[in-house]
Amino acid sequence: MLENVFKERRGEREPSAPSAPARRSFPALAALIVPLPLLLLVLLITYLFGWISLDRREPFELLEETRAASGERRALVAFELSRLESLDLPGPERQRFVQAVSNLLQSEAGGDPRVRRALTLVLGRIGDPSSLPALISAAEDADVDTRIYALWALGAARRPEALAPLVAHLQDDDATARKTAAFALGELADPRANASLQVALRDPIQDVQWNAAISLARLGDEAGIPVLLPLLSGYLPGQDLSPAQAEELRINVVRSLRGLRSSAVKTALEKAAGSDPSGRVRTEARLALANRPPTPFTTAPDVASPR
Repeated sequence: MLENVFKERRGEREPSAPSAPARRSFPALAALIVPLPLLLLVLLITYLFGWISLDRREPFELLEETRAASGERRALVAFELSRLESLDLPGPERQRFVQAVSNLLQSEAGGDPRVRRALTLVLGRIGDPSSLPALISAAEDADVDTRIYALWALGAARRPEALAPLVAHLQDDDATARKTAAFALGELADPRANASLQVALRDPIQDVQWNAAISLARLGDEAGIPVLLPLLSGYLPGQDLSPAQAEELRINVVRSLRGLRSSAVKTALEKAAGSDPSGRVRTEARLALANRPPTPFTTAPDVASPR
């Protein structure tokens, strides 16, 4: 479900990248003269060296380049930083890196929003409590995508200090920000959010209602059951979800219902375990009925490269 929160915004508000410089043409005759196995070997080596050079980029190196670069290059380097496979730094380096990213994010106010989005995602992926002041500030950004990523990051941090800003953004003007705040409150697992989430069940946007109901169920509150059970049966009024999106929604519904004990929930899970068209949903329902751990609830948002 969270994947839908972010992917639906991909491609919005991104300026076009400058056209690539013209490349010299490679004469067709040359390709005929060079033996094919040798040509393939050269291409393979070129690809591998390019991949290795990208894979070896270090977080501090990319952060310094983000700080020093400008224009399109700066946005692209910041994006590459946010997509690094690993940001798992040892203790002192981690603290120094988080502080440096936080400082850069806060100094970016009024700058390129693409850089702020990327830096916000970096902090969210690390999840260090020391980044909370920068994330709380980013949650008030004029750029709606930066706000959305900051709200996701605040939920991922799972700290009580994130409660107030997340609850406040259940009233955000942007519907995607509201549903991200609703989902993040479930990640936070703080029962003080229940009353506000119950109000969000009446939001005019269905996605907000769904996320509020999922979070309430994760918090042990049954108020969202009337919203969730129809979703588990595949009833999606007024929605145009792809099969993959609908499957992800049902999986998250199952994950959220596992802590509730009503007979209606048990019946719905048994039905999903036996007859849902998705093998993943059936597996998740069986895990819930057996009181076995679920698969991970969500991952970091997948965002588009600046262009």
